[in-house]
Amino acid sequence: MSEPRRRSEPRFRTGDARRRNADRGQTLPDFALGIAIFLLTITVIVTFVPQLTLPFDEQEQSVVAERIANDLHKDLLAEGGAPSLLNESRTVSFFETEPTTDRLGVASTYSINITLRDAPSDARESAVFCEENGSIAECNGGSKLTAGPPIPRDDRSVSTARAGVFTEQTDAVLEVRVW
Repeated sequence: MSEPRRRSEPRFRTGDARRRNADRGQTLPDFALGIAIFLLTITVIVTFVPQLTLPFDEQEQSVVAERIANDLHKDLLAEGGAPSLLNESRTVSFFETEPTTDRLGVASTYSINITLRDAPSDARESAVFCEENGSIAECNGGSKLTAGPPIPRDDRSVSTARAGVFTEQTDAVLEVRVW
């Protein structure tokens, strides 16, 4: 004969269910701490990730000024074997034609002023060299060796790079300003 079927008992009793929930450790402070950590992580990501891509968005002004000054005094305006010795005819023709941002290899959003000054060029009123009879000399009425728009009065946003150069007759400073 078969045994009579027993009535199935519930798997957990009421007291066991309470005990089981108490062992899980999901309390209100744990939940609040988890949400706070999550929100802090999201805030850090939103704040710092755009700054990681910033160097690739646009060129920094001081870097642009240094690169232009370096390219000019070592390659574009220099004699073949001497990096800081200016080729006078090449230098004069460079300043006669307006150097464009495309020609200098920078973004068109920058304004660039390039000036050949008498050394030392720390003072704002330092002498600007001129072209006279195809050579570089102190100004006595010739055309000044400067290219680009005038420097803004509020020059806090202007980055300056200087390179020491020389010609056959004199020392000079090639000054590149970018804003």
